[in-house]
Formats: sequence, C-alpha cells, structure tokens
Amino acid sequence: MRNTDAENTMGTRIREMRKAAGMSQEQLAEILCTKKATISAYENDHIDIKSSIVLEIAKALNCSGSYLLEGKKAEALDARIMDALLELKNDQMREVALKQIQALALLG
Repeated sequence: MRNTDAENTMGTRIREMRKAAGMSQEQLAEILCTKKATISAYENDHIDIKSSIVLEIAKALNCSGSYLLEGKKAEALDARIMDALLELKNDQMREVALKQIQALALLG
C-alpha cells in the first residue's frame, strides 16, 4: 500500500505524532507489543493497518484515531464518535451504528 503523496499519509502522521510525543520507534513498538520493524513499516506505508491497531497507536500517541486515518484535526466530539465506531468489533455492528446516527440526523 504505497502512497506517493508522502506529506499526507497515515504513516507520515504516525511518525509526526510519535516524534511530537518524544518517542522512538522502539518505545512505540514496546508500548504496542510489536517490533520496531513493524512501526517502521507503518510509518513508511508499507503495510495496511487494522483499525484496532490504529486506535492503539492513537492512544499511545495521545491523538485521535480519526486524525491518523483522515489527517484532519476533527472537533473533539467528532473524533470521539469516529473512535467509538472504529472500536466496534465487526462491520455489521458499524453498519448498525451508522444507520442509527443517520436516523438521528434526520430527526434534527
């Protein structure tokens, strides 16, 4: 999954947030119970990252999962909503939650 738009990839955002947190790849890998090589692969967009791992990375870096995924500094509530949806365990549950949110939007 190589993205040539290097300045705006999820891997670039992970690297920027890790450095902003004053963390090395080794330190982040230790927190996530993985290898430094895996963190390097994430940061260089060499492998796809499961949404559950994105959330773990976001928690470790004290940022929102939606920022890592989308690159937008969302409002706090928007970020919490996105993170809650990503924490749902399967696509069927996410679809149900999405339909409920859409129904609420129609109400008001």
